[in-house]
Amino acid sequence: MDSITQIVLGAAVGEVVLGRKVGNKAMLWGAIAGTIPDLDVYQSLIFDSLKANELHRGFSHSILFSVLFAPILAWLVSHKEKWSLVVIITLILGFPLITVPNIELKLVLVGVIAVILYFILKNDYKPSIASQREWRKLMLWSLITHPLLDCHTTWGTQLLWPLPYKLAWNNIFVVDPLYTVPFLLFVISAMFYARESTTRKWLNYTGIILSTAYMVWSLGVKWYTYRIFEDNLEVKGIIYSRLTTVPTPANTFLWSATADGDSVLYTGLYSIFDKDKNVDFISVPSNHALLKQVRDTTLLNRLNFLSKDWYVITLDSNSNPIYSDARYGPMYIEPNKPNYGFGYQLLERDGKWRAEQGDRPKEKIKPMLSILWNRIWGK
Repeated sequence: MDSITQIVLGAAVGEVVLGRKVGNKAMLWGAIAGTIPDLDVYQSLIFDSLKANELHRGFSHSILFSVLFAPILAWLVSHKEKWSLVVIITLILGFPLITVPNIELKLVLVGVIAVILYFILKNDYKPSIASQREWRKLMLWSLITHPLLDCHTTWGTQLLWPLPYKLAWNNIFVVDPLYTVPFLLFVISAMFYARESTTRKWLNYTGIILSTAYMVWSLGVKWYTYRIFEDNLEVKGIIYSRLTTVPTPANTFLWSATADGDSVLYTGLYSIFDKDKNVDFISVPSNHALLKQVRDTTLLNRLNFLSKDWYVITLDSNSNPIYSDARYGPMYIEPNKPNYGFGYQLLERDGKWRAEQGDRPKEKIKPMLSILWNRIWGK
């Protein structure tokens, strides 16, 4: 999920493990450890977009990574806390500083980083009263809960790396304020109480309980809506080989279904606030035959691994194939007109095929969110 959510989860886990002993320092290091797996985004500065996407949520999101790095982080916090904070905070904030195109935002980030580093360097750091074993426990749980949470999203997480499987349970969108905001408010509130305070303990646990309950809710709604989509496909006589469902952006009330009809994908929306259980499916030609011109089977296999064979092919103005990943459900720029906004342009250069990921058109995001917002409340 998004970085703020992972920070909040890491902080809450750190508090559970070691908050009573070291106070807000447990939240701080839990938040840091909960962010570290996402530092794999730096791969995008080295590799092309396809390779970076293949590596994202790979080794750094695995059980093995958590087991290996928990003792390293525990040693750093006990022996080199000040300079470890300097390096890790710089790495966490450095990526957005490098990648944001707006010069004003860059200047703001430079100021934020400078202020944070000033206070880190200004402080004195006494030897920790927590043992190495206790710090290892905090780091392990803060690291491992990050990929476990990411498994609930659609992208997929290589939790069992080096095995080539990405686990994705598709029950929550990568950004969902209903999961994050209550969790965040309770964790922040807990910070202002003494570490021995019972109120602090229960505020933190309340945040964990509410976020967990929401996650369970999302699984329940996924199962409920999945059955409705299945029933509708059967009633309408639509023949398909497999079905996937995902929540639409930032909520778990409106769900998108995609059924594989071989030469077409059938897509439909259902909201738990709909007055009836009828789902209108729209057929989208998958156009897989348009890939015949792409003779690089290795490239296509890599793309198919990422998309799990859920994809639609279109042609750009120069007749180059556009490989659109259909796992996330379509974008609705206009009501009842689905299209897929995440994918790769396939280009042949000097006899070699490349997959280049284009930027999503920002001007389409606002109307899409407006359509989905109105659709959430029922048709």
